[in-house]
Order: sequence, then C-alpha cells, then structure tokens
Amino acid sequence: MLAGFASIDITPPAGAVLNGFIARTSASTGIDTPLSARALVLDDEPTRAALVSFDLLALSPALADRLVAKLGSLLDIPSDQVVLASTHTHSGPMTARLRGIGDEDAPYLARLERAAMLAAQGALADLQPVQASWGSASVKLAHNRRQETLGPEGLSVILGRNPTGPTETAVRVLSLRGVNRSILLFHHACHPYCLGGDSTLISADFWGYAAEALTAQGHACIYLNGCCGDLSPELAFGGPEAARATGQLLAEAVLRGLRASRQSHRDTLAVQSHRFSLHYDRMPPIQQIKAELGRADKTVRDSERDNPVVVEKVRRAWREWLAELEAVLSSNGQLPPLPVRISILRVGDGAIVALPGEVFYESGRDLAACLKAEPVCVAGYCHGYIGYVPTPESFPLGGYEVEEAHRYIGLWRVSPQTTSLIRDQVLSLWNSCGGAIHEQGCVTGRT
Repeated sequence: MLAGFASIDITPPAGAVLNGFIARTSASTGIDTPLSARALVLDDEPTRAALVSFDLLALSPALADRLVAKLGSLLDIPSDQVVLASTHTHSGPMTARLRGIGDEDAPYLARLERAAMLAAQGALADLQPVQASWGSASVKLAHNRRQETLGPEGLSVILGRNPTGPTETAVRVLSLRGVNRSILLFHHACHPYCLGGDSTLISADFWGYAAEALTAQGHACIYLNGCCGDLSPELAFGGPEAARATGQLLAEAVLRGLRASRQSHRDTLAVQSHRFSLHYDRMPPIQQIKAELGRADKTVRDSERDNPVVVEKVRRAWREWLAELEAVLSSNGQLPPLPVRISILRVGDGAIVALPGEVFYESGRDLAACLKAEPVCVAGYCHGYIGYVPTPESFPLGGYEVEEAHRYIGLWRVSPQTTSLIRDQVLSLWNSCGGAIHEQGCVTGRT
C-alpha cells in the first residue's frame, strides 16, 4: 500500500468571527493554536482513496459537495472515494452558517478550497510504500453531558454531567509506517470546547495540542472526531491550559496505541460513499412552536444568560428560525427531505465509518459493534453539517440537542428513526465493500 500526507495552514487572521458559541460576544482577538487542512491519500492500485480533515466546526453541505467534486477531479478518482471530516473545534472561522452567530465567511471559503486542493496535491505527490498497523489504548477525556433533572414539568435534561451516561474510553490508532516516515490517523470522541464562549482565541482546541506533541516526535497526524453529540470534555471551558492538558493526555494515549499496534492481516483498501435523505420528526402546530419560544433557553450556561446581549442573540436566532420555517411551510406545505452522505473506508483489518452531523456516542458505539473489523472508527462531523442526531431514547427527555439545536442550524429536528436508518444504510454500504457483519447484537431497523 502507498500513503501520502500533507498539511496546509488554514488559520484565519485575528478579527475573524468564530463559530460554535452564541454566547461569544466579540470576534477573534488572537491565535492559540494554528488550524490546518490535512490530507491523507491511500493507494493500492487500482483503488485510491483520500481523506481530508479540517480544523473547523463543520462544512456546509454545499461546500462539502464542491470540495469532493474538485478533489475527485484533482486526484483522478470518483468523488465517492473522497472523504471529508471536520474536527469540530468551536474556535474556528465561519464555514457553516449558525443563526445568531453568523453566515459563512465567503472570502475565507475561497481560501479554504485552495488549501484543500494544495493539501490533496501534496499528499498525492508524497505517496510512498507503507505498512498498515492498527492499535488502541485506553483514555477518557469526556463525560456524558445529558444530565437528567426533575422540574415543574417533570423529568427533563440539561447540559451538565451524567456520571452514568455512556462515554468514550479509548483511542484507536492507524499507523502507516514507511522508510523515514510515520503517519498516524487516530479516532476518539470528545466535544472540542476546552476553550469556551468566553474565549476569543482561534484554536484547534485539545487536538491542536495533541498534534503539536506528536509532530514534535516525528509523526504526521490526522484526527477523526467520533460521535460526541452528547459528550463534553472533562475540562470544558477551562481555556488554553485545559486544552493543552487534554491534548497531552490524548497524545500519550495515541503513543500507547502505537506501541500496541499490530500489522494488519490483510492488505485491504476499499472506499465507498452513499447519498440518501433523512426525514424530520413530526412537527406540532405552529402556534405551539411559537408558545415554546417564550420559554427560557437550554443553550447557554446560567452565567451567560445573565448577559442581555447573549439573551438577545439567542432570541434573534429563534426569530430568524421561525421566519424561515414558516416561509418553507408556506411555500411547500411541508418540510423537504434532508440529503446526507455517508462513507466507509476499509484499511487493512480496520474500518472508518464517516457520518454527518452530531451523532450521539452510543449510536456510534453500537454501530461499531455491528461490523466485523478491528477496530471500527465511527466518525461524526463528516461531509456536510446537519446538526444533531439524537438517539430515539433521548427524544422524550428533550434537552438542548433535541429541543433547541435545530433553531440555529436547519429547520427542524430529525426523526427519532434517523439512527436506525443511518445504521441500515451503513450496513448495506459495508456489505458492498466486502465487509461482514456480526449478526448477534446487531439488529437492523431498530427504533
């Protein structure tokens, strides 16, 4: 197998509006860590695959579609063999519109597209023989943030700490080692907001510090964030020092995983993508929705809610959302389907599953258990951003991810059957890639 890697700086200048937190009240004022576009090209003739990761909150679907088309043409491969991922830093520029925060930064997007092409071109020129090995190591950087609370209206969920909720406990490492080279791809689920809304620094967050530590030891590296829609970093809102400490823990775990890695038994490279449409959850009458907008938000922290500027940003975003929702319903009579793209990349004994949006951790964990591969890396935040994908069990309890997140991105929350639909589509795609399925413990069509 051949592998090539390249990294291009995509750090915006100070003054750029930062995505991720509606409670942030000013543009960026400086740089904590640089941002990068990192490209990994794999080739075993006749198959060639490209994975390009960006230190960004997310890519808009339109931007992602443009990028895979251009990258496919550049690399002389079908666009379905190009996989895009975002690390989901909450301290990067506007590459996906969020109501209340801002629109996409058009001049920056032009620069980003050029950087993606340069990274892919560099990785292609860098192709060299490598040996693929997979490993893993224990590490826990996050906790489940869906804290149940009993209020006047019964049991509900707030953004807090759920000590018994499922969370990530391992990092999975793909080592691509050749003569005088080491490329590490690693996967771990953790929401990257050690730097919170009170920070105005551009940053890749904890992953940026992990990359710095690993690069200093001679490793080129690329990070795939997992399904962390319901996870929070243990050191959330702790600032650059918290990000540095978390990144150091991750880097140490990656090196442990590298030491434990074993050469793949099979020299497999396969990649495929598939597009389909999701459906929205059933919508209550519009008058009920309007009444719900009068309630206090579940978006920001209590200390941030004391700031009238933040409160008005939230309310303005909600008004914009309602106006857009009513316009679509008035024009079409119903909500349109939500197009998405998933991808699967088989490398040796392991597998990478690339999902859109903010999928809950347990959905990724359960999906990984279905595939006969070791390990299985189920990544979120891939291709175009569609907002949250909660588990079916989370809908009755509500919370920010279920009740409010769609007011900033999209039109309405996805259907409770979404995780089941995505799982079935992944299993079908996995089968077409020649993969086998664990029949026991993997139930298709479950809601």
